[in-house]
Amino acid sequence: LAQVWPTVAAPPARAHVRTSQESPHHLRIPFMSPFVSIMRRAFLAAVAPTVFLATQALGSAFRGNAAAQGRRSIDILEDVERALGSGLRGAAESRAAQLEDAMRPIFASLPKAEDGRLPWTGVRYLLHRVFVERHAWQVHGIADNGEGWSSASPSQAFVEHAGDEAVQIFEKRLSSQGLTLHEAAVFAATLEGLVHEEVVERLHAAYHLVGSSMHEDAADEDEIELVLDVYMLMYVRNLDHAEVTQNQILDLLENYRPSNWNATRQWVREVRKEVVSANPDARGAFGTTVRAVEETMDRYGRWQNYECDAMKTDLLKIERGGSGRVPLQDFYRAALNGQHLFTEAKEYLRELGALDESIPSRPSVIIANYVNAPSNCLAGSRFYSVCCLNECEALLKPLEEHIGAPAATAGRIVELVEQLASPTVVAPRKLPALLVARLEEIAAQHSGRVPLHGRLFAQWMHHAYPRECPFPHLSGTT
Repeated sequence: LAQVWPTVAAPPARAHVRTSQESPHHLRIPFMSPFVSIMRRAFLAAVAPTVFLATQALGSAFRGNAAAQGRRSIDILEDVERALGSGLRGAAESRAAQLEDAMRPIFASLPKAEDGRLPWTGVRYLLHRVFVERHAWQVHGIADNGEGWSSASPSQAFVEHAGDEAVQIFEKRLSSQGLTLHEAAVFAATLEGLVHEEVVERLHAAYHLVGSSMHEDAADEDEIELVLDVYMLMYVRNLDHAEVTQNQILDLLENYRPSNWNATRQWVREVRKEVVSANPDARGAFGTTVRAVEETMDRYGRWQNYECDAMKTDLLKIERGGSGRVPLQDFYRAALNGQHLFTEAKEYLRELGALDESIPSRPSVIIANYVNAPSNCLAGSRFYSVCCLNECEALLKPLEEHIGAPAATAGRIVELVEQLASPTVVAPRKLPALLVARLEEIAAQHSGRVPLHGRLFAQWMHHAYPRECPFPHLSGTT
């Protein structure tokens, strides 16, 4: 496992916030709380030895025929119902098949035990990838916060919001035998069901805050648009819908004026218009508004990524050569010229993992690491944050789909990568001989095949796509 799983590090949670160019009120903040980090460390210390020993035993344990596999699938849904109710079981069951289809290529590319089950480190990575691809969510307790994918069980995503019984549904399987594709899909579907419940709770709160809670099913257009504005204010400002007051909302409605706020409001209305067009007679119904908000939440991460694209574009204007790096002095000079707020101290850039000091006299900022830093995340939900999309994961996806296995020969990877374009790399292309030789060295260290999800291959991808793929630091070094 140590050879296979990446240990890419991100900064520890901290109070530092980074504002966009438009307004000091539009905050991007770290998405992991110190509490979650502490809980992860405690959990790892308690269960890591057990999980390691259990992983060694996977090859000879828990084999069964197709009927037994089906029984386990039913069992996990029954466990969800006992812990969380029939409503969440129904939601999980209805979403599971679609999630299985979305997970299948990634699942096939990850190292598994002999019985085909995925160890918990792999489950965590799989869930992270599918939530980003489907919703652009960085889910708390699943997304890597710098401690590596093996730092905590993904079941910890349920700790604060669903109770110990929900945690144990998945933990007893993760820590002993791993998950099948179906069980991983049920895990993801259950979490999506909890997010849906939060959407409904927050929407009820929005109606209450605008004084329309008594007629949620018969609100007029003006009321619904005001409700949507209040909902989005709570979402982008990370306000707890159970505690926010009407005075706070009124103050924000009057004074919250970042330059992208009107664009956000207009975009939300366009999404609702699409949803309402399917059933115009129910345009004022609460259920229709729920569907409009859920569609908005699913799309928001990708829609707001234009800010991240703009940040990357500004950095590329002052990039050194084609290195994917900006000299530190030029980075600060851009801030003086009003390009975003490139003002982070050198020490903080180092903590972010965005500072390249391989030439001490000429430090530089690694563009991909800087753009993908947790400080550029929007806090939106108790369950997840919206962050800049990692363009390297989008590049990894076609490799996983074509290879369909945890590892491949250097020649096969070169063949695929030479045909793989990125936003800044034109394809087809001929890879430099030095880059090909480095890939062959990685293969030689792993019996002739390159692990697709190892740190060495992540480093190689950084050099193949320096503007899209972050440099993967060792855990604990940033």
